Amino acid sequence: MNIKTIENDIINQLQNNIIDLKTEGYPENPAEYKLIHPKGAILVHFKGSLYDKPDENGFIQQTLNLDFGLTLMVKKLRDKSGAYAYIAEIISVLTGYTPTSCGKMYPVNTEFLKEDGGIWKYSLDFTVPAENFE
Repeated sequence: MNIKTIENDIINQLQNNIIDLKTEGYPENPAEYKLIHPKGAILVHFKGSLYDKPDENGFIQQTLNLDFGLTLMVKKLRDKSGAYAYIAEIISVLTGYTPTSCGKMYPVNTEFLKEDGGIWKYSLDFTVPAENFE
């Protein structure tokens, strides 16, 4: 399990299926990020993980859920190239997708963040099940 590889897999899946938005990793300095794409962007980042208690069978083996966050930023809300349409498309593209060495992704939360100067921002959270063992 390599977080960077999984994040890159998710970015590639989105880039290959939602070609009219810019998809990239979350910026190192979010305060300095400027949306320059004419329609919008999807930013992907690892949020953390939750580990189950390990099996007690002589060695450590446990299931974990890796949480990835996506920030959707678009310049419209309700039309065919607006936030609502892209939320549905992102969920469709990533639900059931299987990144390297993981189980199938599934959505866990979608939340409105803010509107700022005509740019609508939403957060979408996905879980990726994986295994950890010694």
